[in-house]
Amino acid sequence: MSSPRVVVVGDLIYDVIARFGGPLAFGTDVFAPVHAQPGGSGANTASWLSRLGIETAFVARVGDDPLGKMLDEELGDDGVVVRLARDRELDTGKVVALVDGDGERTLITDRGAGENLCPDDLPEDLFGPGGHLHLSGYLFSGGTRRETAFAALDLAREHGMTISVDPSSTTLLEALGSEEFLEWTRGVDLAFPNRDEGTLLAGTPDEDRIVQALLDYYGEVVLKLGAEGAMYGKTGGERFRLPASPARAIDTTGAGDAACAGFLKAWLRGEGPEEALRGGVELAARVVGRVGGRPTG
Repeated sequence: MSSPRVVVVGDLIYDVIARFGGPLAFGTDVFAPVHAQPGGSGANTASWLSRLGIETAFVARVGDDPLGKMLDEELGDDGVVVRLARDRELDTGKVVALVDGDGERTLITDRGAGENLCPDDLPEDLFGPGGHLHLSGYLFSGGTRRETAFAALDLAREHGMTISVDPSSTTLLEALGSEEFLEWTRGVDLAFPNRDEGTLLAGTPDEDRIVQALLDYYGEVVLKLGAEGAMYGKTGGERFRLPASPARAIDTTGAGDAACAGFLKAWLRGEGPEEALRGGVELAARVVGRVGGRPTG
């Protein structure tokens, strides 16, 4: 089998999303619509890439349980080449997402088996010339997950692949320290921070300065700005921003993952950065207009 165009390494988990319109009262009943569906930042990006026509493989670790099997099958139904390690010690990961009336979400995460992802879980046959590696920043949290991220970076560089990284979490960056993350990912072709992640990494809330600072580490930067769209910058090259596509925010879960996929689809096909950025913001707008971060139908 030839290597897929994109290899995504990240988490495959199960999302339970509760949408509530008013204040969240603790110690009593709260009645709200609850949705359960496949999730995981890397898995969401892989699913969208495949649906957009990019041959995509996804690598993760799940529990040796019915939930892991179901998530495997559902991602495969999206056309993704799924390569999962099965863990006999930990169950498949789960996330409870609390979504308020403005569509903003708070995530309560149990990574489960994903905590044990290790370098041996990386199928080397997926890595090859002309391919692209996309990493979820959650992998850098520690232990064998971090070792796996480093091993994936090494494999991609050995094969001459392009690389992108999504920092994924301000909580993660605060725990690690921005300088550590930047040094670990230095030289990556493309970074996808959101505004809060970019602020932590660059040490400034100024969007232009964020992009400028991060271009000292990455070849290209896409700064995701939520309802304000996105900015793009390239080392020694152009910089611009695009407004978000009109959308009523129902649930922002997975919007950033979709933005990565929308940009990568055009970028990998050699389209210009403005067209790629437009693809990212348009796909993100589709996602926030409904519940859940994966393609439907």
